[in-house]
Amino acid sequence: MDHSSGKLSSPLAISVSSLTGRSYHATHPLPADTCVLDIATPYAYTIYKQFRNEVCAECWRYEGGRRNFLTCRDYGETAGLLFCDGNCRDTWLRREGEMAVQCLKTVEAARRRVVKGKAKAIDKPIPETVTDEQINQAWEDVKVGQMNPKVLKQWKNIQLDDFETDLARYVLMGLIHFLRESDAPSVVMEDKLCSHDSDSSSSVVSEEATWQEFADLQPNELHQVKKFPELLENHTNIYKVLKSRFASTNSHERMANNDAHEADRVCGGSPVLGDLITVQNVRIALAVDPGNSFGIWEMPVTDESEGLGFAVYPVPSFFNHRQSRFSGSLLSFIY
Repeated sequence: MDHSSGKLSSPLAISVSSLTGRSYHATHPLPADTCVLDIATPYAYTIYKQFRNEVCAECWRYEGGRRNFLTCRDYGETAGLLFCDGNCRDTWLRREGEMAVQCLKTVEAARRRVVKGKAKAIDKPIPETVTDEQINQAWEDVKVGQMNPKVLKQWKNIQLDDFETDLARYVLMGLIHFLRESDAPSVVMEDKLCSHDSDSSSSVVSEEATWQEFADLQPNELHQVKKFPELLENHTNIYKVLKSRFASTNSHERMANNDAHEADRVCGGSPVLGDLITVQNVRIALAVDPGNSFGIWEMPVTDESEGLGFAVYPVPSFFNHRQSRFSGSLLSFIY
């Protein structure tokens, strides 16, 4: 314990091993069932469309398909947000802001509507293999296309399927958080005492993550797209929809600059969301999902639990995910 500050010292430190890579290690002996880390909210997340009308968007409460507990439906049809009650809604709005509601409405407007009895299966050829060069070339083609205002206008007509739209919502939430960081300093939560056993306790390091921490997670784009080649079209479609529907007035002029440095440059002033929707940033968000995200599961977790969505918590990403415990969107790690 640090007696001079009156706070417990951190029980965790990140170290690098040639065998396991970066991971957390205890800085001193810890009793069993010690909560070593609490993270209040994810940096980016999504609830799958099939469960959206059954899960509270704030506390992630789920009752096996029942919906009558979701009494606040103000943004249900337009933004895909349902809440247990006004308290959950207000908590979500205080954290994410009214802007996030409007942004989610914009994405939902791009979701493909299926009319019963009239849906037609579209058979698209899927390449058997995808090379690194093909992936990079596809994104280079997107960069060229976005320079043309007529192409951007055409992209506005793209409709996303449910998988793409759910993934676009995840990307969007991450970019909204990134935008918020440029307007306000990072908020560090107070160290809390967390104990799951009367005889064991430890300090809890609970810093809200930053975009840099999010972007520093191990990318898995190449591995994932090579395994599922159809993802390449999914990913570029997501970018085209986000870029065209959130493009700022003169964004096509700024795109003539080096895309790799655009985020750093616009954050020096007062960026809008469209400024942060770059090929680099969207690829980062899509690349860190596989391998780093935590499943949002029906609680308590059993072999029969439904997977309701996924969330990325950058700070605890080096943990074995089996050590995690969810309480709503609060993620705790137990030693």
